[in-house]
Amino acid sequence: MYDMKTLLTLTVFLFSITLWAQNEGDYHLDKEFDMSPTGTIELTSSDAKVTITGASRKNVHLKVDRTVVTKGLFFGSDDFAIEIDNSNGNLKIREKSGSSSHGIVGYYNEDYEIKIEAPEGASILVKGDDGDYLIKNINGSIVMGVDNGDIDLLDCKGSKFRFRLDDGNLTMDQGRGAIEIAIDDGDVRIRNGNFSHVIADIDDGDFMIETSLSNTGEYNINAEDGSVSMVVTKGGGQFDVRHDDARVIAEGAFDVYEKSETFTSLKLANGTAKVNIRADDARIRLSKPN
Repeated sequence: MYDMKTLLTLTVFLFSITLWAQNEGDYHLDKEFDMSPTGTIELTSSDAKVTITGASRKNVHLKVDRTVVTKGLFFGSDDFAIEIDNSNGNLKIREKSGSSSHGIVGYYNEDYEIKIEAPEGASILVKGDDGDYLIKNINGSIVMGVDNGDIDLLDCKGSKFRFRLDDGNLTMDQGRGAIEIAIDDGDVRIRNGNFSHVIADIDDGDFMIETSLSNTGEYNINAEDGSVSMVVTKGGGQFDVRHDDARVIAEGAFDVYEKSETFTSLKLANGTAKVNIRADDARIRLSKPN
C-alpha cells in the first residue's frame, strides 16, 4: 500500500508530466514550390481540414499547420512530417506520421489544416483516410478517395471527376464531362451539371443531380437505399428504371412506355440519351422543368 506522502509525490509527478506534454507534435510549414501550370497535385493525408484554391499563379503555395495538445502520462513520441516531391512538373505532398506513445490519456486534441494555392489549370489527386475537403476554382481533373469526410467543390470547370467515399457527403455547384461516384454511406448534391457520362453507385444515401443530357451520353445510377433525384435541364432520351421496392415519380413531359412492379421505362423528347437507374429500396424522382 502507498502512504500519503508517496501518493502526493506521484500526484505532483503526474501533474508535471501533463503540463510538459502540452503542445507536443506541433508542425508548421509555409513554402512555395514550382509546378507546371497544368501539372498534378497529389495529396496523401489523414484527418486534416484541406482547402485547395486555384488562382492565376505559376507555382504552388503550401501551408500546413498542425497543433496537438495532450494532457496525460505519455511514453514514446509522436512523429510527423510532410514529404514533398515536385519533380516532372507535378507536386506530391505526402504525410508521414507514426506514434509510439503509450500511457494514460486524459485529453487529446489535434488541429490540422492544409491550405494549397495552385494554378487554376492544375489537376488534383487525393488519397485521404479522414478529413474534410474544400476545392475551389480548379479546372483540371479531380480524383479523390476519402474514407471518412465531406467533399465540397466550388467553381471547378474540369471535365473529369472521380470520387470514392466510405462515409461522407459530396456537393458540387457545377460540372461537365464525365463523373464517377462510389459512396457507401452519404449524400450527393450536384447542381448546374453538363455531363455526358455519369456512373454513380450509392449504397445508403440520397443522390441528387441536375444536368443536361448529351445525345450520345450514358448515365448509370445504382442506389441501394435512399433516394434518387434527377433534374434534366436540357435534352432528352430513354429512362429505364429497375426497382424492387421503390416509387417512381416523373414530373414534366415524360411519356411512360412500360410499367410493371419491377420495371418502368419512360421517354423524354428532344434527345437520345440513355439513362439507366437501378434502385433496390429507394425513392426515384425524375423532373424536367418547363
